[in-house]
Amino acid sequence: MVNKKELALFLGMLAGDGCLSIKHNGDGDRVYPINFYNTNKDYVKGFSILFVNLFDIKGSIRCRKRKNKQDLWEFEKYSKKIFTKINEEFEIPCGKKAPIVQVPSFILSGDIEEKKNFFLGVLITDGGIKKNRSIMFHSASKELIKGIITLIFDLWGIKRTMKEYLQRQRFLSYQITLNIKDSSIVLNDLAEVAQSGTAQIMTPILEHKRKPWEAIR
Repeated sequence: MVNKKELALFLGMLAGDGCLSIKHNGDGDRVYPINFYNTNKDYVKGFSILFVNLFDIKGSIRCRKRKNKQDLWEFEKYSKKIFTKINEEFEIPCGKKAPIVQVPSFILSGDIEEKKNFFLGVLITDGGIKKNRSIMFHSASKELIKGIITLIFDLWGIKRTMKEYLQRQRFLSYQITLNIKDSSIVLNDLAEVAQSGTAQIMTPILEHKRKPWEAIR
């Protein structure tokens, strides 16, 4: 039986820094990779642990050396069955997902712990905490930001509005920011989530942030 909290955390991380790429092999046949990328090795290791727990199969982790940039860590597993399940059942789009990814409907209608774990998954990947400890989300997906706004209100009763930006005179992006007071409420609550049933999986992800939660990225 799938652990709903682990699934929610996994999908939040995948929505942030993962992808279901549309690729073909050298013979032109379709292949089905599930990928997760981050410059933080612990994030990728944590994602890998969740993947094994949820699908009972291991993926591979490798490091890409990049000139004048931080090393990029990557999780990868090829599986048509899992790829299709994540895409069709768990509502994560394949291909270029950045402008269209959203909070899955079953998370929005799920219980409090599912919502918190999904929110945490997005926060530690695609979100950020500023030096003044205010939380910010910035995304190319309007629907993802709208879903995050819904989660914040459902979980903590905090209302926020979305700001729209034009990037390079071509691309729209969307942002929400929580003030220091509201961010403190959220982070203190999420610290308790880290001690819940998924604590063992989340430990490698959160270990270096317990001072407390100084910087997500």
